[in-house]
Amino acid sequence: MPQNPERIVDHLDLFKQEEYRKLFKNKREQFEGAHTDAEVERVSEWTKSWEYREKNFAREALTVNPAKGCQPVGAMFAALGIQGTLPFVQGSQGCVAYFRTHLSRHYKEPCSAVSSSMTEDAAVFGGLNNMIEGLEVAYKLYKPKMIAVCTTCMAEVIGDYSSY
Repeated sequence: MPQNPERIVDHLDLFKQEEYRKLFKNKREQFEGAHTDAEVERVSEWTKSWEYREKNFAREALTVNPAKGCQPVGAMFAALGIQGTLPFVQGSQGCVAYFRTHLSRHYKEPCSAVSSSMTEDAAVFGGLNNMIEGLEVAYKLYKPKMIAVCTTCMAEVIGDYSSY
């Protein structure tokens, strides 16, 4: 199961290995309290019904969870939808750790992404060097077909040139 530093396996291939498949199956059965396949199918069909449509259109108020309205996590999610793409986030490691955790918990599978690891000095002096070095290392290490770059609030708020 552990990665070999001499040959890094892309996350799309790594998590399809038998060891990971068993791990995910056991996790789901023992800890997640997942619904049966029949219940999932029943709810899936109900969401296509007229009753469900009318119930949604009848709403008068909406509560938005700001954590789920985070634009960089949406950009990362979009990038993960393209095969062979590695999301690269121009921002702090903490943001990327949150994004990865959020997506991993939601989709019940690991999520790969890298960060330029901006710190206080990059916030003051600019993060272009972090970005260039991070892109080089990410490409050498993971060899993705494409790297999708998005920025966090920190890079955008300070008006960092590398975020454009």
